[in-house]
Amino acid sequence: MKDLEDKYWKQIEQLEWPKDADYKRIEEYIKNNYSLNSVLQLADFVDNKVIELGKRFNNDWLGDPGIDVSDDSWGDLRNEVVGRGKEFYENITVAKLQEMANVMDYHESFSYCFSFVWDIKSKSKSWERDLTRND
Repeated sequence: MKDLEDKYWKQIEQLEWPKDADYKRIEEYIKNNYSLNSVLQLADFVDNKVIELGKRFNNDWLGDPGIDVSDDSWGDLRNEVVGRGKEFYENITVAKLQEMANVMDYHESFSYCFSFVWDIKSKSKSWERDLTRND
């Protein structure tokens, strides 16, 4: 499991999100360099890390003084942390999240790199429902 997690972090770092936060560039890179199965696994890994951050820092976000971002920006901020790679993710603190929010040191949104995956998953679920429907 640890090897697989290291593999995903390495893939994230190869996307070079901190370089320019250009999700369209990264989406094209992913489409041209990853198999469908690989990109689905990486997208799930990213989603899970964003969710983990949400659980870990939810009370800090909503607390007093809190992390001053909207719901949408809270998602962008957490995605930014994941997009910056393993070391940044593992060392993130409430103080750093607050600072990032205060100076708007995050972009919209690392998750957009995987927007084409959402379409694939949506079509797949629709197709599965059609197959299992009993008319």
